Amino acid sequence: MRWKVWRYEISRWILVASMLFFSVHYLLQMIHGLRAQGTDVGAAFNILFYTPVAFAITLSIINIESTGNKVRRYCLRGMMAYILIAIVFVIGMFKSQSLHIGNMLYVMLGLFVASMAYFILIIRKETKARKQKLMENFGIDLIPYVRYSQASIILLYFAAGLLPVAILFNTLLYIIGPLILLSVIFFVHTFIAMGYYITPKEVIPEENDAEAKVTEAEDMKDGKNTHGTNILTANRKMEIELALKKWCEEGFYKDYEVNIYSLATKLGYKKNELTEYFNQSEYTNFRTWLSDIRFNEAVRMMKANPEYSIDAISTECGFSSHTWIYRIFKQKTGMSPSQWRKQFASI
Repeated sequence: MRWKVWRYEISRWILVASMLFFSVHYLLQMIHGLRAQGTDVGAAFNILFYTPVAFAITLSIINIESTGNKVRRYCLRGMMAYILIAIVFVIGMFKSQSLHIGNMLYVMLGLFVASMAYFILIIRKETKARKQKLMENFGIDLIPYVRYSQASIILLYFAAGLLPVAILFNTLLYIIGPLILLSVIFFVHTFIAMGYYITPKEVIPEENDAEAKVTEAEDMKDGKNTHGTNILTANRKMEIELALKKWCEEGFYKDYEVNIYSLATKLGYKKNELTEYFNQSEYTNFRTWLSDIRFNEAVRMMKANPEYSIDAISTECGFSSHTWIYRIFKQKTGMSPSQWRKQFASI
């Protein structure tokens, strides 16, 4: 599997389009005085515009977090929800022969609330699944990812909780509207910060990329993963163990961008074979195994080279940041690297 920067670019333009659509909405409100025609008219048009904006923001997240098939599936469901809302609005107009659609407004509001709840649900589901896969298959610091995910979910929670109420009352909308805009600004700022951390990676050969996608699809199907399977023979496990030992001896663990997919490509094994190997070992997954390798090397370097700084050791051992080596030491020893060095490095 490749982390394609173009996914970020697509999401960025989706966000741009959503903000432009948002601006068009406010422009129409001012030019045609929709709120002046009645709170119900303003609320109906708010629903017609806020739903696609919320969907676009959701799509910008899902496009990065999920696979192409799931993105298309969510797109279809989101469009169906909006079409239903639009149909209800048109039916209300025909029945009332005006923009005052009466009780159909509450049907629109119900569909809007259901759509917002669905958008939040799929974001929670996909970010949780992606975080789990990163935790198992990647060895990098996840702080940028976690911050982005949390900001995205907070934004959708905030908007979903306030919009259904705000669009029905002018006074509340004057107060809550600017707060929602500030939330969008915060989201975009966090999104840009995420883009700063994304760097182009070496492209994995197509056959291995396709293989990785197949493996990922198999792992995610019906909520199952490769735990509990037994696809490795004793000889195959020994081969993998020797290959991993050689890989470590050659210092490839120092590459902080290494992941289980690039490792499988380098060693010439299938990703699910490596996953099964780690599942059956004491490490349980690739991330734990790699962290242990780097931790042991950091300990060795602290003892052998007391003049080296923690940052130098962190870089040399493949940790992607100072905070990452700090968390690993805290997890394994209960102390920071500096505290551990003062207490044990001379022993």
